[in-house]
Amino acid sequence: MVGFVVIGVMLVCALVPFALTTFLLRRGQAGWALTLASLVGAVLTILLFASGRPMGIDPVFAMTLAMLGAFPAFLGCMAGGVLGWMLRKRDDARLG
Repeated sequence: MVGFVVIGVMLVCALVPFALTTFLLRRGQAGWALTLASLVGAVLTILLFASGRPMGIDPVFAMTLAMLGAFPAFLGCMAGGVLGWMLRKRDDARLG
């Protein structure tokens, strides 16, 4: 049962940035999408750094947050960015 909860948390952490990045890029808001991806990447980097050095956060907890939350969110941002860019190109070709 715990495995399903872990997969569910990872799925939610990936799908929310995926949908938000796709929505933003399809509307032409590339700056906001890039800001979102940069923030998620920064959180991932900080958590990975904290997992190897004493930084005030438990290394096991930092790695858990990085692998269960930040890494799927980062992958979701990247996949949403690609999908949003492809949909935007299709919409532009259809209109022009």
